[in-house]
Amino acid sequence: MTTYVTMIPRKFILESGDTVTLKAIDVEEKLVKDTIFKLWVPDVEAICKYLIKKQGFEHVASTIPKGERYSLRKALSDVWELHLRLYDNGFIDAEVEVRREYLEHLNKRLNVVYEAFEFYRGLYDKLHIFYAPAREWIVKIIDHFHVKLREPDTLTPWKPIVIGIVVAGILSYALLKLTRGGRSL
Repeated sequence: MTTYVTMIPRKFILESGDTVTLKAIDVEEKLVKDTIFKLWVPDVEAICKYLIKKQGFEHVASTIPKGERYSLRKALSDVWELHLRLYDNGFIDAEVEVRREYLEHLNKRLNVVYEAFEFYRGLYDKLHIFYAPAREWIVKIIDHFHVKLREPDTLTPWKPIVIGIVVAGILSYALLKLTRGGRSL
């Protein structure tokens, strides 16, 4: 079983001076539909090119598009991948999720911060973290959650299922068209 281990800001200070302390429920993977943390870079074009040419990322179609200009992924292991959404305004959403080769891709993911920065910092070495719920920048991180993202109990490759359905459909159609030939024996 492959466990993915990371850190996520737990207690931090916002630009307004407010201190935020998150609870574990705030960062659980089931809640990632509402991105908590966003990163910002000044030039998404340059970052995108850098990530593809120098860091081994590839373009992918988003399963659930959110208005991003670029959607990139990089395999982290046989089970996990890093998915980045880069927006025209410079923001980046980053998630570690089950690789898209598996059906479980749609429901096992975690909003992350440091993984994306580690890949693009060779081009842009500043970390800007935006706390989306308050719509404010984080200016100081006091401590972190240490998160272990467990592999799903099952990993179901979806491509063999689709191929099987297509083959079964073609076979069914062909069998429905089966008739006696034109000449008698």
